Amino acid sequence: MSYSAKTSSLIGTLIAVIAIAVTAALVAPEFSEAGIAENCMDKLCSNLQMLRAQIELYKVQHHDCPPMRAFDGTIAFDAEFQQMILCTDADGNPRLRGPREKRNALYAFGPYLQSVPENPFNNSRTIVRAHSRSDIPVPGGAGWAYIPETGEIYANDSAFHGRL
Repeated sequence: MSYSAKTSSLIGTLIAVIAIAVTAALVAPEFSEAGIAENCMDKLCSNLQMLRAQIELYKVQHHDCPPMRAFDGTIAFDAEFQQMILCTDADGNPRLRGPREKRNALYAFGPYLQSVPENPFNNSRTIVRAHSRSDIPVPGGAGWAYIPETGEIYANDSAFHGRL
């Protein structure tokens, strides 16, 4: 093989490698963005599952009343979700004084959450009241929409995620 033939095959190989590298550089961001969206969806589903499980535990320990609903059916909406974050008594009253995360004879239930988890799609931990599932998403940018009459909680960042 002559010198010019070796050089031309080396140049051809180098051009092929550069073309593959450029193609990979253009395609890689699409794959990483898909991975980020998939991770956000996994986190959203995990947070929803955890919130729903803790609300169910609260209901079991409070005579089937979800947080923010009293035994007589009245609603006392609390955007901070104190009944889930603090210890509560049997009637669902949160412990507002003293070590709020420590149980005692009166405040024997909870806390069910350390804090309200973040909705990864809008980075919000806030809770807004919804009157029904068809209200979701509720305007205002809250991370979660909560129906205190039933104890249902949904993602509040989009109508699609609100159906989860």
